[in-house]
Amino acid sequence: MVSAWATSQRLVLGQVKVDKKSNEITAIPALLKVLELNGSIVTIDAMGCQRLIVKSIVEQGGDYVITLKKNQPSLYARVEELFK
Repeated sequence: MVSAWATSQRLVLGQVKVDKKSNEITAIPALLKVLELNGSIVTIDAMGCQRLIVKSIVEQGGDYVITLKKNQPSLYARVEELFK
């Protein structure tokens, strides 16, 4: 299950069930489509560090904070270099 929370209101805004033969990468875009993201900050763990997910958030007027791990080696290296 993938859920969207309004943290300050302590409210679940929506949920999408992950298919048995799938993972969060397919459920997150479906959930994002039903949310009003304009002016919002979306936070997602490293599973959501995907181009199409980020593009969807930006196209809907939102901003994002997404965890980045070393399983994205080229992006990780670029970000690591920026912080040096």
